Amino acid sequence: MKYKSLCLALLLSVPTFSFAGNLNLDPYLANPAALSKIDSNSHIQNELASILGGDYIKFSKNFEVLATPYKLKTAKAIYSEGRTKVGNDASAMTLYADGRIYAAHYNSQKNTVRYFTNDKSCSTVLHPTIQVFIKHYPNAKVEFANSNNSVLKYNGGNGLGCSSSTSRSTQVYAVASDNPTQAAAREVASNIWTQSIADSLDMNEEVGIVISNTVKSILTCSANFNLVPKPPGVGDPIPGTKYFIQPGLKYLKDYFSEIIPYLAGLSGDQPVYRACINTAAANNRTALELASLGI
Repeated sequence: MKYKSLCLALLLSVPTFSFAGNLNLDPYLANPAALSKIDSNSHIQNELASILGGDYIKFSKNFEVLATPYKLKTAKAIYSEGRTKVGNDASAMTLYADGRIYAAHYNSQKNTVRYFTNDKSCSTVLHPTIQVFIKHYPNAKVEFANSNNSVLKYNGGNGLGCSSSTSRSTQVYAVASDNPTQAAAREVASNIWTQSIADSLDMNEEVGIVISNTVKSILTCSANFNLVPKPPGVGDPIPGTKYFIQPGLKYLKDYFSEIIPYLAGLSGDQPVYRACINTAAANNRTALELASLGI
């Protein structure tokens, strides 16, 4: 994102007004990767700035590295997360097409998370997507920053309520009950993230898609590494057919015997190899956990 020029403009003129109205999320819902161009959407800029006030500059600066955006399954909404290149500061936002916004930013020096929303029903309870974001920062103090009622112009609505529990995200599943396809996907996940994260997942098809796309990101990052054999990735042509490999649990099972050795090779003594896994894991962790929760 072009946040340097954006932040300079906002320093000169941060909106002090707020206005209700739907957010045109259609381009981002159709292609979540387009969210990297959100700095060109003045309506979303203004809405975020009016809700976050003086925190908007800090919030926006944390999007130096953009994680994989995630389209919610429960509503016309999209989640985006970013972090700084140096340090551990991070920001997250969930945007609903009907205008509701939930945003937070993490200050690593203070170990605090400041939470903002324009939804009255969620002003004292964290939105479930932000709960997942905050879970990555154990023991962080949460500050509910919206004291200005003028920005609380919504009161619930269709979609995910803030009373929804995300306790499932810390549950250890009975992995012994996995079918062979789920077991293969869980093993791949443990090689990308950690065993504890893998064991916390409801290994549904949406989780399989996130894992598959994470493997593709790792393959793209490591394209020039001399590691063989290299598994195919999602989107690659299926030899002898006119079809292409689709992401999901089946892909992880079909190519399990090639994916696991490849990840093991990247996890060796070369830090530059391992960096491909670490980066992809960080960029897709929240999407993985949201998919596990069915959000």
